[in-house]
Amino acid sequence: MLSALAHAVWNAVVKHSEEGFLQLAMIRSVGLLVGAALATQLPLPGKAALGFLLGGAFFQYLYFFLLSRSYKALDYGTAYPIARGVTPLMVATAALLFLDESLEPLQLTGILLVTCGIFGLVMKELKVGRMGILYSVGTGIAITGYTTIGAAGVRSVANPLSYVAWLEILSGGGIILAVFLTRPLKGFAFARANFLRSSLSGMLATGGFGIALWATSMMPVAAVAATREVSILFASIISVVLLNERFSRQRIVAALIIFCGIGTLAFA
Repeated sequence: MLSALAHAVWNAVVKHSEEGFLQLAMIRSVGLLVGAALATQLPLPGKAALGFLLGGAFFQYLYFFLLSRSYKALDYGTAYPIARGVTPLMVATAALLFLDESLEPLQLTGILLVTCGIFGLVMKELKVGRMGILYSVGTGIAITGYTTIGAAGVRSVANPLSYVAWLEILSGGGIILAVFLTRPLKGFAFARANFLRSSLSGMLATGGFGIALWATSMMPVAAVAATREVSILFASIISVVLLNERFSRQRIVAALIIFCGIGTLAFA
């Protein structure tokens, strides 16, 4: 739940930034610094984790690219729920195929309820541009990729925190390098003008992702992914309270369905 709240907040910051990609780079720079600091105090993850680290970093790069594109094409209240809404069933399927995780009937019921509630939030929004929807669905696929690979990665090492640290180094270093190669002057100017906001958002992003990976070491990855999708409720609250968007009856019903799904997972 904490991870979900952090995710909704920093995504709202990216969406409402004039330069979404540069904002993402600033956020990931915090992850890079935190990862580097942790790496000096922890043992290396080991050779067994190398493939998972590279695969996880690749899907995170893909996620950053598709996320920034979807926010350019759609508004926050549409892009975010679509991207997160396709994730729980995808992660459940990937976990079944690649992690040999079978779900109990109650867990599967909870995931289905969360998914139905999430799509209920966006049913009125599906008449938006086709490319925006494709970008958002692609973002969900990327989330599935790094969530599944990350779960396998933290389980392959003695200290899950060391895996998180090196993944932060790889993903943060890659996107910052991309800025240096394409828009270095604009990147420095943006960093100076948005230092505090970006630093706080980066702490939320890094802390939230670390909490989510840590949770996968103790419970099924599909259940973690589904629970994290409560971020859509937080995103809806942000849009109502901060953006003055109307919270319709349909959104209230969908929110209740999601809470029922989360409750089912909690008791599964």
